[in-house]
Amino acid sequence: MPPKSQKSVLIGVINIGCTSIERCLSEEEPFINKAKYALKLLVEKKIFLQQKDEIGIITMGEETSDFDEIENIKMYSETLLVPNWEMIKYINNLESTSYPCNWIEALYASINYIKNEVINEDLSIYLVIFNNFKEDDEKVNKYDPDVIVNELKNYENLHVLFVGEELEETTYTESFITNSQKFLLSVIENTDCQYEDINTFLRERKFYKSQPNKSMPWKFNLEWAGLQIPCDIYINVTETSKLGSWKLQAIDDELNDYNDPPLMNKLSKSHGTKNVIKENIMIDIHRNEIQAEKIINGYKFGGKYIPFSDEDEMAMKYTGTKKGMMVYGFVPQNDIKLEYWSGCGSRIIVPAADEYSEAFYSFVQAMVDNEYAAIVRKIYADNNLPKMGVLFPCVDDDEIWCLVHLEIPFVHDLRIIQMRPIKSLEKVIDNEKIEILDNFIDSMTVLENEPTYLNPGMFPNIRNQYHWNVLADRALNPEGSLIPVNDYLMEYLVPPEDLRIKAKPHLENLNRAFGFSKITKDVDKNKKISSMLNENQNEEINVNELNEDIHHEASNNSNDEFFIQEDMDFDLGKIDDLD
Repeated sequence: MPPKSQKSVLIGVINIGCTSIERCLSEEEPFINKAKYALKLLVEKKIFLQQKDEIGIITMGEETSDFDEIENIKMYSETLLVPNWEMIKYINNLESTSYPCNWIEALYASINYIKNEVINEDLSIYLVIFNNFKEDDEKVNKYDPDVIVNELKNYENLHVLFVGEELEETTYTESFITNSQKFLLSVIENTDCQYEDINTFLRERKFYKSQPNKSMPWKFNLEWAGLQIPCDIYINVTETSKLGSWKLQAIDDELNDYNDPPLMNKLSKSHGTKNVIKENIMIDIHRNEIQAEKIINGYKFGGKYIPFSDEDEMAMKYTGTKKGMMVYGFVPQNDIKLEYWSGCGSRIIVPAADEYSEAFYSFVQAMVDNEYAAIVRKIYADNNLPKMGVLFPCVDDDEIWCLVHLEIPFVHDLRIIQMRPIKSLEKVIDNEKIEILDNFIDSMTVLENEPTYLNPGMFPNIRNQYHWNVLADRALNPEGSLIPVNDYLMEYLVPPEDLRIKAKPHLENLNRAFGFSKITKDVDKNKKISSMLNENQNEEINVNELNEDIHHEASNNSNDEFFIQEDMDFDLGKIDDLD
């Protein structure tokens, strides 16, 4: 199992001052609306996926201040809190004020807040500052960027992200760049701080994904010809996103209202009460209670129970094997056909330490030079059944060199599946129709101006995100109907408009060539039978007469079977007479 991920701390700083109402470049929505939505996404993700993390929210541009030497800065809470829905309500109710803000002072306030509240220095701290950086020049010029750089370098686990308007490289030399933005760029260049424009921030974080955990490898020795190479093996899996499980919740007073013991037991476990006792009682077929010490395991074979004592089960256990992987031999890679691949997936094998890299990669290079694959015998743990597998060398330029392990079956477990031949379409489709099909496929292929979300591995899980959105809305609005699918989710479900325009004429040609027609669900059963029977015939067949013929033929077959059985009995009688 992977190790438990350590909790982290998130500090969100948002500008609600007089400059927050201004619109971004070429945008119709004010900056504060996007900043509130972005901060809400971060808190919601913590609520759903990282409930143990702690959050602090700081607003700049407030009427009052929670700091003595810093003005117009306010904290949501004096202490760090676990994520909750009250934070979401607080963020939604934020409104722009007429007071000025200063992100440099907010940065100092955040650092002091971290010093006072974060006790464990090993925790990862994420500081996200939402600001459009349009402060007055006189408020920015009185600070020295070198002092801020030195202050930030004192924190190894502090990750600072600034989120604001888009700053292109060509914009740095333009005259309209503000002093606040110049000050920010000087800090970013000399530290590990990062900057993202708010549109990119929203696009990359509007889908909730579980935080990846560090995988735990399976350690073993790869044995071959007396040589042992310590290796680690990892499961090669694709990224998945699982929904949270539903849990029964109840208060203590409600437990007395239930008469269902299983339900009461679940409720007590979920709420930590101890007034429900669960007891398992073994009974026989006559519902007589049997003591546990008088019961032995049994297995049912052919309708009869065969008892197995503890000694029998110990004798049946497989013993004598040791954990490891042994190379039995090598075969050409082309001889390992696809139908031999089995198991639940592939695994990646790498050396366990740098000191074993030379022997391991020499082994991999030799397999590549000879185009060989290795047949191996894998034993997961001592006294486990062995499994056969194959190792393929992987030496891609953009990936780490490794061995890919796949399971293969034993000979007695091999099953050859013969597929039914596909009906040939040579007589149905001519060259003109094939060309129309090719043109339609080419028109639906996205090549130019391809959106980034259509790249391989980038398409998100729309269903899961809509699930999260509904839960978030239901938490804030318990009554009413479910919310519709958001516009940004529909963007992933609807094909791009230019693609639809390009494919429309080819779709019309496809419809004209093949003559597509709508298929209705309500089809008469007799019409189905008649259409199947008339597939290769031109004449019509009466379905009722056909049913009568089938019934008559079945009765004749039964009579024939009766006479055959009678003849067999007569012949067997002759054999008995011979005795």
